[in-house]
Amino acid sequence: MNQTKPQILLTNDDGIESPGLWAAAEALSGIGYVWVAAPRDQASSTGRSLPLSSDGRISIQQMTVHGQEWTVHAVGGTPAQTVQHGILEIIGQKPDLVVSGINYGFNLGTAVTISGTVGAAMEAAAFGVPSLAVSLETDQKQIYTHSRDVDFSQAAHFT
Repeated sequence: MNQTKPQILLTNDDGIESPGLWAAAEALSGIGYVWVAAPRDQASSTGRSLPLSSDGRISIQQMTVHGQEWTVHAVGGTPAQTVQHGILEIIGQKPDLVVSGINYGFNLGTAVTISGTVGAAMEAAAFGVPSLAVSLETDQKQIYTHSRDVDFSQAAHFT
């Protein structure tokens, strides 16, 4: 493990292929070592759930994003479960920060705890790790997609 930089665990609820995840990864890589562990599949609206039906399998993959090679971990589970696997198995210790996002669609109001994005950050906080959930308001039709038409640059900047 690279100990010279802050260790950042990055996750989301939109899945490992999400362009929002990769916008955050690129932005965060400038300030720390980014461990990417995200749900293998779409896991929106799962809150902080830990369903018994999740298989918990961790698949290590190589992905190329904007010419950079990344080793990533696709987890068979919810965002909260992914945070648990990230801390306990993938990194093997508490990171300095957990970031969840960048989510397609905003997370606010009374339904905020339904969000898998927020659920992942809440799970990290339960481990005593500072955490952040990041979302971007998008057109409703783009929420359950991996649309490349969404510009995550401003959300990445603020992340």
